[in-house]
Amino acid sequence: MRPEKWEAHNSEEPKFTREEKEGLYKAIHTRRDIRSYLSDPIDDEVLFRLLNAAHHAPSVGFTQPWNFLLIRENSVKKAFYDHFVSVNEAASRNYEGDRKLKYNSLKLQGILDAPVSILFTCDRNRDPENLLGRSTNRNTDLYSACLAVQNFWLAAQAEGLGAGWMSIFEPEFIKKLLEIPETVEPIALMTLGKPVWVPRSPILETVGWKARQNLSDLVYENRWGVSAHLSSDQGPKDRILPDPDTLKRRMDSLTKPVGSLGVLEDYVLKICNIQKTSRPVFDRKAILLFAGDHGIAEEGVSAYNRHVTAQMTYMFLSGGAAINSLCRGNGIDLRLNDLGVDHDFGDTVGLNHAKIRRGSRNFLKEPAMTEEETELAIESGRQSVRKLENRYGLLGIGEMGIGNTTSAAAIVCSILGKSPEECVGVGTGIGRSTLEKKIRVITRGLEKYADLPRNEWNSLVCFGGYEIAAMVGAIEEAVRCGIPLILDGMITGAAALIAFRRNPEVVSGCIAGHISSEPAHKWILEELGLRPVLDLNLALGEGSGAALAMGILESGCRMFAEMKTFEEANIRFAKNETSLF
Repeated sequence: MRPEKWEAHNSEEPKFTREEKEGLYKAIHTRRDIRSYLSDPIDDEVLFRLLNAAHHAPSVGFTQPWNFLLIRENSVKKAFYDHFVSVNEAASRNYEGDRKLKYNSLKLQGILDAPVSILFTCDRNRDPENLLGRSTNRNTDLYSACLAVQNFWLAAQAEGLGAGWMSIFEPEFIKKLLEIPETVEPIALMTLGKPVWVPRSPILETVGWKARQNLSDLVYENRWGVSAHLSSDQGPKDRILPDPDTLKRRMDSLTKPVGSLGVLEDYVLKICNIQKTSRPVFDRKAILLFAGDHGIAEEGVSAYNRHVTAQMTYMFLSGGAAINSLCRGNGIDLRLNDLGVDHDFGDTVGLNHAKIRRGSRNFLKEPAMTEEETELAIESGRQSVRKLENRYGLLGIGEMGIGNTTSAAAIVCSILGKSPEECVGVGTGIGRSTLEKKIRVITRGLEKYADLPRNEWNSLVCFGGYEIAAMVGAIEEAVRCGIPLILDGMITGAAALIAFRRNPEVVSGCIAGHISSEPAHKWILEELGLRPVLDLNLALGEGSGAALAMGILESGCRMFAEMKTFEEANIRFAKNETSLF
């Protein structure tokens, strides 16, 4: 039902489905203050919906004190921009050093670039005889106007648009410029448009200006200052992002020589930043294993036939595979997903039945997947993460699919411009003749699609597989949810490469579990700028390297969370000592 149609059905109780509730909370938690816009115009129908959402905000005494002044004229935008710049420069003099640099990094260009801006106002003289809810506090009309801003902002997020609150202006200048009556107060200038990019965290948090406070520190019960102890296992948890320097200082102040845990310290600090916490969550871990067959296997590029994929999936379900043992040993839950295995599993328990097709196509004959199938697989990967409902602090991914090293190597060659000879390895343990055949197959595949742009989308559609596409979605969703994503080997790396090319920010949420013996993996990690936790010459797949790395990462996180600092341990240095060690 369209949002503006609820009035016509006011006798209908607005019950929300689970998906609708999730959509509402998603809009709330992903809303950002946008400062960079594309020039694409905003359709009037969309703009009407947004303003109608604002108009349906609650207001004290139902005064509805707002007006919405649309600003599209370039000369008016320029006047606004010049005024904002002058006020901003004056404000920057209140800060010094790093604080001043961070303040000056906040951009005002959106005022000029946004196709439309809306000035929200509050008429202080509207319905003056109506004192309902205002007899003791005459400012509630101003508060009501702010609620209209919030409604507008959330609706813009739901429409896939960005909005930014430009708050630093002198009201009298605005009133004179726009000929606003004396009794009307400007509340907020909201820029609106299609965003160039959407930051994963609020801009002020991203630039290190301020972190979101912990909700539990802000909730009191019955008396001010008396903490209310609320507990909930549902929904995303409120997280705070300590200043990176604060985290580093704590790491260096632990009862150990500074830097003595080497690169492990860097991984722990990265996990803290991803989780937005100074106490990383490490005791709840899962690996998502995606399975799918590949049509290219019919070219004889693997040591095994494609029926092995189904047989290994049953082995995973029975608990007898290598990944099962590694998961048990490291306290990791294993979640199995069938995206494209050439087998009918029926109603087998313990398997997420997300099959799109019984195996991808032979890319020497036609693209491995259709674009629609690729989108479905990516979305399925996202859904597999959403189903976890933020229960895990660390998440790994793995795969199973005969022929998928050939597909992944072709993807890497296509995206990075490498030759098959530089990327192809022995995979499942093939001999020299099969290795040479594998190189020839990939070479022919690259030649077949040479007329297409060599970008991540075409590479995935032409050479990929359903489990690889699903891993792209899983990586993107895990990073969006703030869950550290531990990559496995070359095939998961190929999925990460695609996700990285789609959005470079995803690399900030990923950790390379290991570097495999497959040559292409080196090029992938080099492109992603990731240093692997382990270098054990692994080539198993299944998420095995991720599982091993997660055990080490858990130990590092546990150390950071549980170790005492020198001050906490009451260890004091002598005056002439600079270090205890």
